[in-house]
This record gives sequence, structure tokens and C-alpha cells, in this order.
Amino acid sequence: MSAAEIFGIEEPVAEYRVTLQVHGKIVGGVPSSPSVIKGWLKTRLEIGDRALQELAEQTLKDRFPDRQPTADELAQALVDGGEEVNVNGFKRFGGVLTYEARCMKAAIKEAMNSAYPGTDWDGKKSYKPTDGMPLPAGFRKGLMGTAAERVFVVGDVHRDYISLGVTEPSGVEERIKHVKTPQGPRSSIARVEYVERPQLTFTLRVHDNFLSNEAWGRIWVRLQDIGIGADRARSDGQFELIGWERV
Repeated sequence: MSAAEIFGIEEPVAEYRVTLQVHGKIVGGVPSSPSVIKGWLKTRLEIGDRALQELAEQTLKDRFPDRQPTADELAQALVDGGEEVNVNGFKRFGGVLTYEARCMKAAIKEAMNSAYPGTDWDGKKSYKPTDGMPLPAGFRKGLMGTAAERVFVVGDVHRDYISLGVTEPSGVEERIKHVKTPQGPRSSIARVEYVERPQLTFTLRVHDNFLSNEAWGRIWVRLQDIGIGADRARSDGQFELIGWERV
């Protein structure tokens, strides 16, 4: 039973059904589980990945000097060997790859802060929702801080997860990362899962329906170009908003 049912009131919440179509790739940023990494390793070893072959040969000498291990044993030994075989990817729910609802909310807040830095936004003082409470006079909080308390993302396969519509990634890419460390600039190879052109659908709950259409439009236009997922600096995760419907 919900709070609204307990107190006998109608929820002061507007719900919007949102659908996004990613133009190209969305990239995962969550360290994958050992079982996912093992599957990827076995596939790469079968097709002769040179860098992994060299690592595998060293692992064979160190861990299996007197016998030939199975492919599963070798993959597990490589997983146990350290960071060289880490893969960043997506969380799974019910076997389906997902984008986390909390990450979508963070992306929306990022776009809000970019579109409306400071404490003003379109309609802040004049917008009066027909089914919610207008913001009080003299309200000083900025949009990103206001949204943290009033805007919530609910996934489609689970309230915490938004389906990417596939059970396996489209592929795994190796990408060069440049970082600054106390020892100076360093480069490393990162392996990331990606999904090609997924469509994401989720529900946006907005308390008091406090944002005008003009404000939402500016926010979504900004987020389309910022993108979602990891590696947004490479323009991965850019999308088109193809559905915005009041539930």
C-alpha cells in the first residue's frame, strides 16, 4: 500500500512515458562480472587476439607448466590474473542488458545544470501547473537541486533498470585511455561493452509537475547532444527523443 492510499489522497505526481532512440553506440561503464569476462576471453582467444595470446602464453608457463588447461580453466586463470583483462559493461537483469535508472536521472540532472546554470529557468516564476503546486514565491534553489527532490526515473524491466533490448552486447572495443597520475601522464587500454542503436523506454515521475514545456524542451535538446552512458566525450550515447507522453 502506498502513502497516497494510506492518506486517501491523489498522488501529486505527473508521470511521463519517455522513449529514446540512440543514434549509434551506448557504452557500458560498470565493471563486468567474472563470468561475463570469462566468456569474452574465451571468444577472443579463439579468434587469436594477439595481446591476449601473449598474456595467455605467460599464464600457461606460470600456472600450468605440466599440463594443457581447458579453455574455461585458462580463461579463469586470466581473470584471476589482474586488471589486464577487465571489461566495463552493463548490468544485467533477468538476462537482459540494462541502463540503470539512477544513471538516467544523473544524465537528466547534468543536462538541467548545463541548460539552466544558476537559479533561474523558463517558467520558474510564471508557470502554474493545472495539477500541481506552483513553486513558492522567492524559491531560490537551482534546477538541478530541485530535480534531485522532485524528478525520479522508473525503469521498464525493474524500477531500477531500463532495458537495452538485448541479452548480449553488440561487441567489445579496446580504447586507449589517457590519465594524469602522480607519476605523470599515463596511457592504458580499456575494454568496454557497447550496444548498437538501442531504444530505451522508461517512466519519469515529476512531483507537482513543476516544469514548463519550454524548460523540458530545452533540457531534452541539450541531453540529446550530451548523450548517455560512458565515453560521452567521444559522442557515444547521443540520441533522439522520440516519445514524450503524459501517462
